[in-house]
Amino acid sequence: MTKLPTLDIDLLRAFVAVADATSFTAAGDAMGATQSAMSVRIRKLEDRLGRRLMDRTPRSVALTPFGEGFLDNARIAAAGHRLAR
Repeated sequence: MTKLPTLDIDLLRAFVAVADATSFTAAGDAMGATQSAMSVRIRKLEDRLGRRLMDRTPRSVALTPFGEGFLDNARIAAAGHRLAR
C-alpha cells in the first residue's frame, strides 16, 4: 500500500489562491501573505506531492497537467475544512 503524503490545509489554500489568481502576488495579497511566502508554500506542496503543480515564468503562472487535475481535489479539501470549522 502506498503511503499518501500529509498535506497542510494552508498549502492547499495557497495553491487554490494562486491557481485562481494566476499570480503569486495577487494570491498573496488576497491571503495576507507576500509573494515570496506564497512561492514557498507552493514549493512545499510540490515537494510533498513529488510533482510540479505550476510552470512559472517571470511574468506568468500556469498549471501543469497534474496541477489542473489536482486543483479540484484541493478545492474539495479546502471547502471541507472550511465547513468543518
